[in-house]
Amino acid sequence: MDRYINRLFHVCITVADIDAALEFYCGVLGLESIGKLRHERAPGEILGFPNQIIEIHADHLVGKDKENATVIDLIEFVEPKTVVNKNASAPLNHAGINRMAFGVDDTDAIHEKLKARGDIVFLCEPQVVIAPTGGKFKILTFKDPFDNVLEVIEYCK
Repeated sequence: MDRYINRLFHVCITVADIDAALEFYCGVLGLESIGKLRHERAPGEILGFPNQIIEIHADHLVGKDKENATVIDLIEFVEPKTVVNKNASAPLNHAGINRMAFGVDDTDAIHEKLKARGDIVFLCEPQVVIAPTGGKFKILTFKDPFDNVLEVIEYCK
């Protein structure tokens, strides 16, 4: 079988407010912006908007382990404007990409920091599970302020 993929390059999260997203992803979760674009204009075909010019704000985020890291791109669409769905989000068994998981050192510390905010919806409290590859993980699942489902996973020794 031919293998073409080297690695996951980036994951894009569309947000309605780039500054609020940065406050959460960098200020709360501790990611670092390694590059940003403001009022970036490009052919719309790149992101599925044929025959128009799009304009975005974007930040490229990484965690502590930067070497060969998968980058998280936060993107706010300026033109066409980001659409915010006011309906309930789809359940996690809905087809498509439904959550993003981060490897962390201290799930409990993150849980306490998120609880202190008072605006985070938790789908589960930290709990230990058996990893499919052996060993154990402590997992915490929650929604960011933009209704995206995130998970933090700590390897338990």
